[in-house]
Amino acid sequence: MREWIINMPHLQTRQQKIGSFCITALSWLLWLYFLLPLFTLGGWLMGVKSLSAEIRWFGGYKTLLELLQMYGSIVAGIALFWFCWTISTSWRRPVVFSAHQAQLDDQQLCERFQITAPQLQQGRLAKVVTVSFDDTGHIAQITSV
Repeated sequence: MREWIINMPHLQTRQQKIGSFCITALSWLLWLYFLLPLFTLGGWLMGVKSLSAEIRWFGGYKTLLELLQMYGSIVAGIALFWFCWTISTSWRRPVVFSAHQAQLDDQQLCERFQITAPQLQQGRLAKVVTVSFDDTGHIAQITSV
């Protein structure tokens, strides 16, 4: 399974890009849907005559308050759903640390991260290590302080 790549979109898979686009589009549509009655009311209060019929059709200020109450419960329901989904996802995929995976020697670490043994040793002894990456996601430079 690939890790989520947030700051380097060019390294994301097509499925990750499509999923991100769909969630973003859905979120913006939801916000526009929730704000439409407020835009209508604001336009009516600013004197746009064509919106007065729409305000009457909606039922006036009282209906707006009922809509806002309904919208608040919908937002609370969505937040509760996302919270439960996050908790259930974290329970389904527990983090497993096996002793076999944790024991790597220095040569394997150097090969995996494409660094030299002196750079690895210097990084272990340093208090602060800054790792710079190139556009492809590989380590370009390691600075130790």
